Amino acid sequence: MLIYIIMKTKATCTHVMTFACIGIFASCASPPTETTRVPMSVSLRPDASASTRLFQDVNSYRRSQGESDLQRHPGLDNLAKSHSEYLRKNRGSFSLNGKNVSHIGFEGRALVARERLDMINISENVVAGQSSQHLVQLWKGSKDHHKNLLDNWTHTGIGVVVDSDGMMFATQLFSNENSSQRSTRERFNRF
Repeated sequence: MLIYIIMKTKATCTHVMTFACIGIFASCASPPTETTRVPMSVSLRPDASASTRLFQDVNSYRRSQGESDLQRHPGLDNLAKSHSEYLRKNRGSFSLNGKNVSHIGFEGRALVARERLDMINISENVVAGQSSQHLVQLWKGSKDHHKNLLDNWTHTGIGVVVDSDGMMFATQLFSNENSSQRSTRERFNRF
């Protein structure tokens, strides 16, 4: 993604702001006299390659512990990506479970997974760190997150967003497909 940084200069001060309101790097109260556009490559969107690496690292760990691989689910991926973006936008503002992560809105994600994606037994891991291996290590070091990594799940959704400083925000949803007779009949009736 190409984002332009606006550089406004005056003899005593430099302003740097982005269109996406990423942040202010320097500021000054004087009005600017000149505006210059400088292209800058910054990716603040969900990072598909990072989510793929995290997915592979989680499945590799599951196999090493005698568990079966999880299957990616695009609907769960979308829910996870949205939450990871929320974490990035609000980093540093959470008071529970660490300053950069939170499970805020989990009940809503679980409801969407049950009602729209026909999933049951939904759980979630969130984390912020510098690499997919680091993220998995953090989850492994937490009793509840570690349990989620190894539980009897069939499907997962992963969303990773990388901020401008390289901080990765990851959400992983775990679930099982609802295979009840009623659910199966409803799926067939959709066609």
